[in-house]
Order: sequence, then structure tokens, then C-alpha cells
Amino acid sequence: MSTQKQAFAERLNDALDNIRFPALGNGRLSRLSELLGTRQLETDRWLKGVDFPPTSVLIKLAELTQTRSNWLLSGQGAPFEPGRHPRGIGKIPPATGKEKLSKEALELGLKWMKLPRQQRQAIARVVEELVGDGS
Repeated sequence: MSTQKQAFAERLNDALDNIRFPALGNGRLSRLSELLGTRQLETDRWLKGVDFPPTSVLIKLAELTQTRSNWLLSGQGAPFEPGRHPRGIGKIPPATGKEKLSKEALELGLKWMKLPRQQRQAIARVVEELVGDGS
């Protein structure tokens, strides 16, 4: 397998996660194949970094994930058009690759942001006490 193909698969899966597409193992393959009009075998190869999709499918993937096709394919440039972030303007996309948050951490972070400020501050104090200052 090519490192470039694996990097493409990682960007594709991250972009699909970003639009809250069904997860791998929970319908991603069948749903994506259905939307793109492709065979599941082909789609599976793109999601796993075995192959690149044809240009016509790459364009559809970019539209679906609201990313730039050049970024999706090569990782070059900004992933989104200005003001077109799928989670809303001003939102920061989840990190990718080695810096990627676990699913648990991302879900917890999203719940955290819904809490009122006072509750977040109280919980932060408890966490700091539990973790300690490292000395």
C-alpha cells in the first residue's frame, strides 16, 4: 500500500467523520457506495487506502464532505472554502493523523461545550485536583 493512498484514506475518513457520516463498521461503506453509485468493493479500497477514486468520484466526495478536492486528494492547501466549514463558520475541525482526538475525547469535548460556564469551571477544578500539578 502506498503512503499517499493511506494518507488520502485518513483525510477521507476524517472528512466523513467531520460531517457526522456513519462510522466505519456502522454503515459507512454501504451508505457511501449508495450515495456515490459505486460498488462497495471499490469504496472499501478508498476508505482503507488501497486505491484512489477516479476524478469524477473525488469531486463527488469533495462535495459530500464540503472539502476542497485538492486537499482531499493531496493534503495540500486549506481543507475548506472560506466560510464553508461543515460544522459552521468559526469552528475548528478536529485534528487529523497522530494528533487526532479519540472518539471518546471528541464526544466528551462536545458535551463539555454545552455545559454552562459555571459548571465547566467547577468540573475543571475537580479534574485539576484529580490529576494534580505533576510534582
